[in-house]
Amino acid sequence: MPTVRSCLVSFVDSEGIEHSIRVPAESLYEAAIEAMAAFRRGAFAEMTFGSATPLRIRVKAPEEEHTISVGKVLSWLDGGARSPSEQVKKNRLKERLRR
Repeated sequence: MPTVRSCLVSFVDSEGIEHSIRVPAESLYEAAIEAMAAFRRGAFAEMTFGSATPLRIRVKAPEEEHTISVGKVLSWLDGGARSPSEQVKKNRLKERLRR
């Protein structure tokens, strides 16, 4: 059973300014999608993330850091699921990005 962990997700905008947000997530991909949705609901409502935009994800307890492109995240989201529960999660995450 995956554990929900606190993740700090950041990206650098076109002006070179780094922005970050903390989200709870069970996986790297879920953290990326939750952060993209949260950025779009906030001050970056009009922003579109390019597929090459890197997202840096720092996971707490124990601390880890990963970098993944928006394109890879969206490709995973649109790809097949390994189980019905993963498909339910992907459907929920797709809905989060549409809001």
